[in-house]
Amino acid sequence: THREWGKAVKGITKPEIVAPVTIHAAFDKAADYFGMKLIHVPVDPVTMQADMNAVKKAINKNTVLLAGSAVNYPHGVMDDIVAMGKLAKKHNIGLHVDCCLGSFMVAFAEKAGYKLPLFDFRVPGVTAISCDTHKYGFAPKGSSIIMYHTKALRRFQYFKKGDWPGGIYASPSAAGSRPGALIAGCWATMMHIGEEGYIREAKHVIGSMIKVRKAIEAIPSLYVYGNPRTSVVAFNSKKFNIYDVSDQMSKRGWHLSALQNPPGVHFTSTIPSADASDEFISDLQEVMADFEAGKITESGSTAGMYGMAATVPSSVVAEVAGAFIDALYKP
Repeated sequence: THREWGKAVKGITKPEIVAPVTIHAAFDKAADYFGMKLIHVPVDPVTMQADMNAVKKAINKNTVLLAGSAVNYPHGVMDDIVAMGKLAKKHNIGLHVDCCLGSFMVAFAEKAGYKLPLFDFRVPGVTAISCDTHKYGFAPKGSSIIMYHTKALRRFQYFKKGDWPGGIYASPSAAGSRPGALIAGCWATMMHIGEEGYIREAKHVIGSMIKVRKAIEAIPSLYVYGNPRTSVVAFNSKKFNIYDVSDQMSKRGWHLSALQNPPGVHFTSTIPSADASDEFISDLQEVMADFEAGKITESGSTAGMYGMAATVPSSVVAEVAGAFIDALYKP
């Protein structure tokens, strides 16, 4: 959408996006698909938010879009959307806020009693917001939302062809056909849960994340990345290989998501895991006590895989990932 807007309004033929390294990899995928250049900027090593000085320096005559997260997938941190909005307004470019993970948590956080920085269309400069209904909207997989600040901008998403022999063709999105069952399932889910239900679940999920975060911060050998806002809390260890910690937690039934650049793992608070947050905290405390006592010496598979990935070029890692997908297609 912003590619076509940049072409029509500003005459940009080599469009660029500026986003932090923590932006979802779907942006890399989209840029690759649509012939755009994605400029990754670093994040502050303490806050894990996009480095705004780096964002400023990356903007140029080909920039059509800034992108920020509310919240990001790796660390559950919200970028400074207000600062990004000011830059977008100053340079007359778009600003997309990725709320796919934050989704209904950030939307209902304030009504649930949790104050968040502004991130939506109340921020001058925000032109588009994405939100996954299939995450914390609890709708069926395959449903998601893209919102635009104006109808005029939304029109740049459409594809129209008036001279096709098969008739006049117009499509609002990349998908030519969408199953009605998905839309009905999403609508039915939202009607069933309702506003009060989403407020209740936001309070439950965010409250659980805060409890887990405090427990992690109370363990001397662990530290939390940034200031997580909703459901995800990422952490690392000052003394031990965090991937070994993850493997030990896996043995107890907790499958944490592995992170890299920098190393870490994250816990995601969902309705089931929020209900079991006390058990998670207890298991993590026991595992870290075992590490401190020297009872755990072996390295697990996660540590081996990410240790290997850190020593070879990213292109090689990508080839291995491609080979894994190939294996899934074998009969």
